[in-house]
Amino acid sequence: MSPAETLARQFIQIGDRQVELPHGVSVADWALERIRTQNPCIRSYLGSIRLLEEALESNYALLHCSSRRLLQIWRKVRRVCRLMQTELAPTLEAPSHVPALETARRNAYYAFQVLTTTVIRDIEAYPYRISETDLPAVRRLLCLSIGRIYSFLRDTFGEIVATDPRSLHDSDYYLSRRFPQDIDEAEWLYATVDQLNRYLQGLGKLWIDQFGPLKNQMSADGMIPSLAAWAESAAFLDLLTEGLVAKLREVLALAGIRYDEMEPIDTYSFEIPHSCKSLIEAYGIARTSIDRLKSNRADSAEGQRQGLEDLITIHEVASNHMLELMTRIERAIRDLAAYVPLWLDSIEKRRALMLTKNPDETPPLPIDFGRKNA
Repeated sequence: MSPAETLARQFIQIGDRQVELPHGVSVADWALERIRTQNPCIRSYLGSIRLLEEALESNYALLHCSSRRLLQIWRKVRRVCRLMQTELAPTLEAPSHVPALETARRNAYYAFQVLTTTVIRDIEAYPYRISETDLPAVRRLLCLSIGRIYSFLRDTFGEIVATDPRSLHDSDYYLSRRFPQDIDEAEWLYATVDQLNRYLQGLGKLWIDQFGPLKNQMSADGMIPSLAAWAESAAFLDLLTEGLVAKLREVLALAGIRYDEMEPIDTYSFEIPHSCKSLIEAYGIARTSIDRLKSNRADSAEGQRQGLEDLITIHEVASNHMLELMTRIERAIRDLAAYVPLWLDSIEKRRALMLTKNPDETPPLPIDFGRKNA
């Protein structure tokens, strides 16, 4: 290879590896094609395949199922046809800069034209809402059509993703049931960790609002807070423990998580609630000791002086211990909040074909900080 050809080589970064683009294809060309055409094409394929799989039945089932079930299947098939025409077809019309991908796209485009003029045209000859008199004909039509549509989607999809420059597999992998399962696991893990990330960002602010003033006052006074001042903080710790542990355990239970990612999450899921419980117990023990000491008033001046010194000592020791636990919890929350975005970035890099580069394209999950009226 000449020096000029070496300099002309173009690479894209896929996770921790570099992939060379075909000769004559620039990074800018592929980036634009990936965003405008290739990723929408793959998502359209996956959406159509998943929807059609809900309608897959044997010919015997199609001929003998109830009218209600037949209508459900019919509507799904009509929706698939509409999705292919409005979302998939436009992505197959745009030429690709990648020669192998262009061949696969052109083959898919011509196959879709044949499918449109035969199967889809016959399906659209019937209305969306079919009458009872049309049911026998529709049953026979579905027997002839569903398999052909499904074969088109799976075969052309496998060829297109196998020729994608980011692909690590041949078409057999993409035609298998393992591929959509991998997609589902990766996408759900990404969405769940993204939710955890947003939860932790809000949690950090709530922690500062709740415990920042309390820590400053305890540091200045050397005393534990009153029962009234501590009640809201204790309730916050309880809800924090329940809410955070539930979200961390939800992540740990997902199929897409890797072994080396489980260890830090498992550690935080134990460390933070354990420290919260220790903080609540430390205050409870100190408050009980202080209340008992106050109730046992000495008669002599010396006894009163000694009681006051003991009271100050308990406040000082307990407040220092509580401040240490608060700092430990705050540090753990901060470290976890710093780790999760890095983890999220790692998950995105390894998601199969990076089908959703923009996090805004991932449907948001509801965030609940476990705090009423928050």
